[in-house]
Amino acid sequence: MTRDEKMIVALMGCSHALSHGYLLIFPAVLLLLQEEFSMGYLGLGVISNIMTFSYGLGALPGGMIYNRFGAKKLYLICFLGSAGASFLVAVSPNFFFFTAGLALLGALGSVYHPLANSLITSKVKEYGRGLGIHGAAGNIGLAAAPFIAALIGSKWGWRQAYICFTIPGIALSLWSLFIDMSVKKEEQKESFGGSLKPTPTAKEGNFWVFFALPLVLLYLVNMLHSFNFHGAITFLPTYLAKHTSFKIFSWDSVALGGMLSGLALFMGVFGQYMGGVLGQKPRLERKLLGMSALSLPFIFSMSLAKDSCLLIMALVYFFLNFALQPMSNVLLARYTTLEMRGTAFGIFFFAAFGIGSLASSFSGYIAQNFGLPWVFVGLSFSTIFSIFCAFLLLKFKKQAYGPTF
Repeated sequence: MTRDEKMIVALMGCSHALSHGYLLIFPAVLLLLQEEFSMGYLGLGVISNIMTFSYGLGALPGGMIYNRFGAKKLYLICFLGSAGASFLVAVSPNFFFFTAGLALLGALGSVYHPLANSLITSKVKEYGRGLGIHGAAGNIGLAAAPFIAALIGSKWGWRQAYICFTIPGIALSLWSLFIDMSVKKEEQKESFGGSLKPTPTAKEGNFWVFFALPLVLLYLVNMLHSFNFHGAITFLPTYLAKHTSFKIFSWDSVALGGMLSGLALFMGVFGQYMGGVLGQKPRLERKLLGMSALSLPFIFSMSLAKDSCLLIMALVYFFLNFALQPMSNVLLARYTTLEMRGTAFGIFFFAAFGIGSLASSFSGYIAQNFGLPWVFVGLSFSTIFSIFCAFLLLKFKKQAYGPTF
């Protein structure tokens, strides 16, 4: 990578970490919120659903805005806005303003993924590797955010956790002012570089080109992987706190659950990087199917395991789940041209974060009525459906391009 490419990947990696970090404050302090607002798992799941749905809802217009106005303005709106929304959540005077603040936090952060993935695949020649690094950095945020938020929340309260997260949003916004995010003509010509070649598409002006069969199947696969992630992560800190007997210093259940879930999510650092490396290899659809199938026994086993065994199952599952993300991103870049990529990524992440966010309410309903272990049984069925969609994608590519594609 050139120096400019490294700077883009570095900024987007740190931004990815914070973007997900804002969403993971909520599950980290869920036990504190349950006490303050006297709510059950279903109500808390619905609130989480509102935040994550708004995080996905803005992805579609975010992709379109990126195509029209460029990355820099959109980036500043995203992170300065998220910092402000985090502060509003912290000072919310009642439950209504708290929920509205979370919805605003999700909406302002929703433009990030189509922006970042379009920018990396446009300005970084080895974008499979770049996406892997970007994803791995995001997982550092996924791992660190619940741990940091839980420690702050258990010592000073959940409001202080949200206040502390305003600082990195402002810092990244200042950094972005010194980064060139414009895509030059020569970079546009090189954006299909490396070992990847874009799948032939219909004319970009046709709306239905965004819903060709391979793209629809890829949207579904990514949506289901995101559904499983959101369903698992919403209650993972609470589940680990209640189903493990570890004792670390004098930490309470909030801090312990945040630390253990952060450890499980940290495995995604390695998973994301491995997925990015695999994204540079041929026969990526086959690898996507294999990784999806391999994750099934581990998410199901989480419903049965306790203590060390539960932690190991969680570690392996999140490693596999996050390895799938850069692989899906690379496939989408392969299936699209540069001109349609921003909008395609918008649809892609709307399906993942918007529709996939329904997992929070789904998991909350199951936890409320059947118990927390049954959340992972329910998510096992959506994993089976994702395997089926990945299988159809592989079959379609074999029919269209032959078995060696």
